[in-house]
Amino acid sequence: MAKSYITKKHCVIEVLSYVCLVASIIIAIVGMAILPDEIATHFDGAGNIDGYGSPGVLLMLPLIMLFSNGVMSMVLHLMSPEAWNTPCKIEPGREVLVYRDVSSMITWMELEFGVFTLAMTIASWQQNGKLLMIETIVFMVLLTVVVVYGIVACIIHSKRR
Repeated sequence: MAKSYITKKHCVIEVLSYVCLVASIIIAIVGMAILPDEIATHFDGAGNIDGYGSPGVLLMLPLIMLFSNGVMSMVLHLMSPEAWNTPCKIEPGREVLVYRDVSSMITWMELEFGVFTLAMTIASWQQNGKLLMIETIVFMVLLTVVVVYGIVACIIHSKRR
């Protein structure tokens, strides 16, 4: 059953997010095989190492984010959009526009999760604590931008003109 609010662009963005997550999992598994038995697994806010552990820790973030993306995909594709928690009341006839805005927000968040996970897995492999902090800040800013943009777009598109 085709859903008019899910576009080809949404599907492409969603596939790219999963490509990034699968790449992260592959990198983590390879890291588990070739990195030393003990690597830096935690860094303080300045990027200094403050914890060591198994390279198996590299697999934690990709698996958590794969689960998160899976939940978002299920909401997008399996849940009725009428059950979504939209940021505003939708006037009749405006549903598709608002649902498309929410779909865009979900898929862009999925891609951000995928790219962030890939970048974090690579930086963790490199044991680069400063880069991990920069990536986290950029991720949080971009995530905030997507959510704010999604909310504003929903509000604008929910009203008759």
